[in-house]
Amino acid sequence: MRDDPSGADLIEAARRALAEEVVPGLTGRPRYVALMVANALGIAAREIGEGDGLAAAEADLLAGEGADALVRAIRAGRRDADPALHAALSAKADVASRIWKPRPPVK
Repeated sequence: MRDDPSGADLIEAARRALAEEVVPGLTGRPRYVALMVANALGIAAREIGEGDGLAAAEADLLAGEGADALVRAIRAGRRDADPALHAALSAKADVASRIWKPRPPVK
C-alpha cells in the first residue's frame, strides 16, 4: 500500500516550488544553480514515477541474459534483425525519453 502523496509527487512539488517561487527572485549564478537543481529534481521524480515501466523494459531487454552477454551478442552480430530485441530497445528508449526529455504539457 502506498501513501499519498508519493515520493515522486513530493519531489515534483519541491521542484515546482523552487522553479516558480525561488528562481524568479534570483539572478546570475544562483539562478543557474537553482534551475539546475529544479531540473535534477524533475528527472528524479519522473524516474521514480516510471520505475515499474523502467524495470519491465530492462527485464524485456535482457530477456534472461546479462547486460555483458547482450552487448557481446550484439557486437558479434548474433542479434541482428531480432524483432524482440528491437521492440525491447524501443520500449526502453520510450521510457528513458519520458524521464530525460519529457514533452511539455499541451495547453
